[in-house]
Amino acid sequence: MPSDNIFFEDENEESCCDAPKISEEEDTYICLNCGLILGKIKVYKSIKTDQLKRIRGAKHEDKDNEVECDCDPPALSEEDGYSICLKCGSVISPVLDTAPRRAFTAEEILKRKSNERVYSPIGPRTIIRGNRDARGTLLSPKFKSKFNRLAKIHRSLTTSYERNLWIALPNLQRLQKRLGIPDAVAEDALRIYTQTVKKKLTMGRSIDTLLSASIFCALRVHGIPRTVEEIVKVAQIPKKKVIKSYRLILYQILPKLNLKVQHFTPERYVDKFNDELNLSMQCRNHAVKIISQAVKNGFNTAGKDPKGIAAASIYIGSKICHENRTQKEISKLAKVTEVTLRMRVKDLQKYGNIMP
Repeated sequence: MPSDNIFFEDENEESCCDAPKISEEEDTYICLNCGLILGKIKVYKSIKTDQLKRIRGAKHEDKDNEVECDCDPPALSEEDGYSICLKCGSVISPVLDTAPRRAFTAEEILKRKSNERVYSPIGPRTIIRGNRDARGTLLSPKFKSKFNRLAKIHRSLTTSYERNLWIALPNLQRLQKRLGIPDAVAEDALRIYTQTVKKKLTMGRSIDTLLSASIFCALRVHGIPRTVEEIVKVAQIPKKKVIKSYRLILYQILPKLNLKVQHFTPERYVDKFNDELNLSMQCRNHAVKIISQAVKNGFNTAGKDPKGIAAASIYIGSKICHENRTQKEISKLAKVTEVTLRMRVKDLQKYGNIMP
């Protein structure tokens, strides 16, 4: 026997018998005495007709339209656009569209703007160091193990090429900052290095060595007179290894990239040394004139370090202009020995017709 709070679809339908025996058959109520179909079973129970009409007629969600549920706590669910308690069947309120309103005006757009979190430009984002996330929120043990598992999966899916670049790119940025290299040179150095990695020339060679050689190549391509000793000092790598890696890149990588290195003449180093020694432009002009005069008179620069020739011309020019600099100071700046400096000074004095 169904309970009294279940009502029929047609409320005006009269009872068939004085004492009907009602049974549920295929979602309908049937009187067992006369076999009359009384009506369909409603899905929700305890719904009063006036309550349903009042809520359906409401155009806006208002506190007066809300129906209090006696259940504690209520089990709310959304069914056919209404919020319904699954325990007692009461229709609480209509469910209106909760989607955010589109921003039209400039003020609304400005209000909704939010700054995106800046991630590291390289490396996997699933790596969590410590017990906090990027916002500083303390991670629960469940999430910490989850991120550790994700990082492990991520590492297994990445290639050796990607892992190599994760190590090389921060080192390149560090060297660029310490050496004061322009962005264009750094981009070419990265291009050279990536080609080196793709050709698998990293086997048996360290990342820092090839990276330093790539930077030196890019500097030579752009015609910037920076010595290999400057790069070696910052990178803290033996000079011999960098030179070997430079030759490897020069013969195997640069031809495929259609890049050519520029061979610096002593005049290119004169400007560099003159600025670093804080000498006058007159001294610089004297040094360049000495080199050109010596070459015109038969001085052969082949096989001689251009830095040594530039340092010797600067030394002679500083003497002429009475802006004396010591041999030790100039040789240390030019990364040549004092013996080399004295030999180049003698050569320039001989071919440049300069009195000692």
